[in-house]
Amino acid sequence: MKVISVRNLLCMAAAFAGFACTAFAQLPSAASLKGAYYVRYLGEDTGSGAVVSFQGTMTFDGTGKYTVAGAGASSKTTDHALKFLSSGNYYVLSNALVILDNPFDTASPSNSGPIYGGMGTGIVSGSSTEGTFLDIFLAVPASTAASNATLSGTYNVASLEFLNGDTKQTRDTFFPLTADGKGGLGSVTINGTAQSLSGAATVQTSAGATYALNANGSGTMTLPAPSGVSAGNVLLSGGKVLYTAADGSFFIAGGTGTYDLVFGAKAAPGASFDGLYFSAYLQNYATGSSSDGVYAVSGSTNALSALGKVLAHERTNSDSSYPYDYTYTDTYQFGANGIAANSNQALGAAGNLMIVAGSGGNYMLGVYTKSVPMTPVGAVYLNPQGVVNAANYIPFTAQVSPGEVVTLYGSGLAGQVATAGGTPFPNTLGGAQVNIAYKDATNTTVNVTAPVYYVSPTQISAVVPYTVPSDGTTLVFSVTYNGVTSNAASVYSGPASPGIFTVGSTGIGSAAVLHADYSLVTAANPAHSGETIQLFLTGLGAVKNSIAAGSAGPTNPLNTTTIPVDIGVRDSGGVFYDGKVAFSGLAPGWGGLYQVNLTLPANLPTGTLTLSVYCGDGTTSGDAWNEEATIAVAK
Repeated sequence: MKVISVRNLLCMAAAFAGFACTAFAQLPSAASLKGAYYVRYLGEDTGSGAVVSFQGTMTFDGTGKYTVAGAGASSKTTDHALKFLSSGNYYVLSNALVILDNPFDTASPSNSGPIYGGMGTGIVSGSSTEGTFLDIFLAVPASTAASNATLSGTYNVASLEFLNGDTKQTRDTFFPLTADGKGGLGSVTINGTAQSLSGAATVQTSAGATYALNANGSGTMTLPAPSGVSAGNVLLSGGKVLYTAADGSFFIAGGTGTYDLVFGAKAAPGASFDGLYFSAYLQNYATGSSSDGVYAVSGSTNALSALGKVLAHERTNSDSSYPYDYTYTDTYQFGANGIAANSNQALGAAGNLMIVAGSGGNYMLGVYTKSVPMTPVGAVYLNPQGVVNAANYIPFTAQVSPGEVVTLYGSGLAGQVATAGGTPFPNTLGGAQVNIAYKDATNTTVNVTAPVYYVSPTQISAVVPYTVPSDGTTLVFSVTYNGVTSNAASVYSGPASPGIFTVGSTGIGSAAVLHADYSLVTAANPAHSGETIQLFLTGLGAVKNSIAAGSAGPTNPLNTTTIPVDIGVRDSGGVFYDGKVAFSGLAPGWGGLYQVNLTLPANLPTGTLTLSVYCGDGTTSGDAWNEEATIAVAK
């Protein structure tokens, strides 16, 4: 086995500038999250079966401590009151990631682990993705000079509710409303679906809806129940606690004893979905579907409006599986009004927000909030959000695995372009060095140096040593150039983070696939059903025989991966065809590259199919609509 036409894959990323960054603020830290924030929280504790909700205040001290005040509901307590912790710890990393103790998990030790999320523009969002809690967390800074006039104009609204704390009585909505700036919402036409209505699209009217705001940005919203509709079939109604952004660009609401969350984003006609967004959503597939159950997600999306695509990562937790990483590419198309056609998605807050709701048995509320921007600091600057998989460029919230080739973006990283002349890759190239620090089991800081393949002033490609942990431990990257060390950039470790190299070096489109004769698979030279092809990737994790990262993969014996790899293809209708992996390991003779020999299934349809990779808790390009890497197939 050998690699020919893909030999330059590790440095092809030089042409892709998807992580350019404009400076507007200092790098985030705990001091960036300070003061009183209004919080709305909704979730399920699968350990106890309780559905919970909360509204109140979290006050952050700017040094890593917070206090909580408010009230909530629990479907499992006798009085239906939510018990919560009055204080906790939080962290804000330099890339705007936020990690905070979940105050609604009162078990000791914690069942949920922290809430993971990010600092968006005017909002903090997140979810507990590593334990028994499936939830969504939203926080907005308290105001000082709000009034009814703060809410004015058209808002697109999405909501999710577990009626009476029952996940089998879920309802969601997606609709516009207009605030008159004086406390009136008029007659609101509410569109949505409910399990009690068999998931059918339903329209109801809330007549005479009102709101009232205090100077601190809190208040109430009242949505009268629609006339003639039984209580169990109402999509959205009642009195809600209301929290609004200081500039009126969005609001959060929910009932004091109900299990719901309402989010409204000011309409943004003409806005573009562009840049890096933190994502969080809570979702419930109705019983009877192939994926029934509750799901919670936190992650990030790099929206590339110039390409009309997004590169996205989701850390998904559910009541039916262990947490897993899912990466994909998708297309978002918004009309001039900022709303996606034939889909419950809307841009808001001048493009700083996107809201998503489910439909037809998929009950969901999702919030995408544009990250606070990064600022270059120092002569050698590593973009804290610019440590990404070198094959698919998925945003930095995705886990990084041992042996993975990562690309680091920044400025002043090296003096000029240089490429390693052979294997093993050197630890210093062109005067630049990549450092990785982490805490071991004894809480001792360990520092390792990553072999470097490619350097330029704005980009470095390096191989993560096989010795780093893969258990979720935080890995802290920095770059040293000519004795000057950059700022730190933190990512999460994991056992695998598969990424397929693509011919166009954008992480999107035709995969780097060879026929048995080493010719490239293209539309003019397609693969065929039953053929064994060679696929090139990174992020498949540990290998069975000890080897230094960046060394050439051995030829005898071949060095195989320790985690089983499953690869298949999906057609345009979403049908999955599972392939047979004949070999998965290091590409023989090449450094930093994994190779999979895959026998394609028989009777594949003709056309452009999507490749899907499953490796441990890492999945990439999981369905036909989220096309990341593709392959041309003919009979």
